[in-house]
Amino acid sequence: MKLGSILLSFFLPIQGILIGVGFAIFLDTFTGIWKGVKTKESITSRKLSRLISKTLLYESTIMLFYVMDYFIINELVSQLFSVPFLVTKCVALVLFSVEAISINENIKAITGEDMWSRAKSLLSRIKEIKKDVDEIK
Repeated sequence: MKLGSILLSFFLPIQGILIGVGFAIFLDTFTGIWKGVKTKESITSRKLSRLISKTLLYESTIMLFYVMDYFIINELVSQLFSVPFLVTKCVALVLFSVEAISINENIKAITGEDMWSRAKSLLSRIKEIKKDVDEIK
């Protein structure tokens, strides 16, 4: 029990990163199931079991890099950058990006439009509204 508490407290600084990547995996799985239903693709337990292995792989990768970062890399990197545990955060960003690309592919298959074009459209609409509000003033 004490060892578990020690391990949990050791990984506490990356709790948000682990939750964020886990949430990205969940969103990818959700959009993947949605795509499967929409395209009448069969959803098998074999495909869903990939969720467990992907989650374990991603989370353990982040934890492994955190251990390396904590004991070895952080001291070297902190001399160049003021961001603590930069390598761990970069690895998490890569994993999150992989999931974001997969989510985008699923949404594109469902709606025919990708997230990036929707985001650009939203930003242009916001700019138009801001311009209209500025003209009213």
